[in-house]
Amino acid sequence: MHRFRMRLWPRGLAGQLIVGMIAVLLITQCMVIGVAMQERLERFERDRGNFLARRLALVSDLLKTTPPALHGHVLRVASAPGFRFRLRRQQPGLPPAPIFENWLAPHLRAQGLNGSLVLTLPADDKDDRRAHGDLVAVPVKVANQDVWLTLTARRRSPPPWPRYAMTSLVLAAAGSIFVIVLLVRRVSRPLAHLTASAERLGRGETMPPLDEQGPQDIRTTIAAFNRMQERQQRFIQDRTRMVAAVSHDLRSPITALRLRAEMVEQDDLRDRMIASLDEMQQMVEAILAFAREDAAKETTESINLSALISEVVASREELGHQVRWSGALATTYPCRPSSLKRAVGNLLDNAIRYGGSAEISLDGTDIIVRDQGPGIPEDRLEY
Repeated sequence: MHRFRMRLWPRGLAGQLIVGMIAVLLITQCMVIGVAMQERLERFERDRGNFLARRLALVSDLLKTTPPALHGHVLRVASAPGFRFRLRRQQPGLPPAPIFENWLAPHLRAQGLNGSLVLTLPADDKDDRRAHGDLVAVPVKVANQDVWLTLTARRRSPPPWPRYAMTSLVLAAAGSIFVIVLLVRRVSRPLAHLTASAERLGRGETMPPLDEQGPQDIRTTIAAFNRMQERQQRFIQDRTRMVAAVSHDLRSPITALRLRAEMVEQDDLRDRMIASLDEMQQMVEAILAFAREDAAKETTESINLSALISEVVASREELGHQVRWSGALATTYPCRPSSLKRAVGNLLDNAIRYGGSAEISLDGTDIIVRDQGPGIPEDRLEY
């Protein structure tokens, strides 16, 4: 059940804002409709009660002023679908209808129909089986006789909700939802661009400054991100220039030391010194190559990792090195191809140098290089 709720509730900021605001809008619309329907029902009952009371007063006055022979005709003419008038010599023996009386009694009193009774008419009433609702009994003096004028009033529901009202509510809700979606997208789109740029920046890519768009808070965040990116690039450039300058300056001392080492008479000592100087020279050249490539600003491309590894492995096998590579499925990955190729090549060269052979595999986007060398002592590992 919890997983089902999580699936219904979106994870993104834009989706949560849209769903939340639409839910609030729907709840508000339902409350407005409920209040309007209640007010409409009260108005309907008030108008119906006033109509019935006025009809009773009119028929009562007519009965008092017309001959008894015409009373039946008056009652038939006054009756209509939904209510029926009759004259009874005795008070109807029916239970009261307090709910019906609450809204009808004030209208009866307003028409001067004092002493009226509002009674409950059962569904199987023998006098009128078609009537289901309540019976209003009004005492009337006709031809010097006290009789009861009764009105059988069926309980009616208010007329259906007007179509134009429902149409206006639906259009208002649709328009509000459309505006909500536009506003949320105006906020979420710059955030999505900012997230993608931060991801690219974390991979070491260089990109132009982001456009400052959206609300003021989002604009301020994007401006701060652009300033951070500019400072970071300036710091990396300064560091690269410094490392390149130091490496370039080391060339002259290394060359001088190599000349002095050539003059050493002991062969084994001279060879060890020259080997150490060659290793230092290789490190300096590698640093300078890194500085040159970094200054070139290699662009990021989506490449096939498996093909890149196969190319690096093939170049080592051509030199006679043992590299085990069983291949892998094509995996697309955005990176700087030359830099990644150099990094994989350095890992393979180290594995071959210290282990005699190397094994490389690809697990998703993770490149794993193994060798049979002595490894790094436990006390020197950095976790």
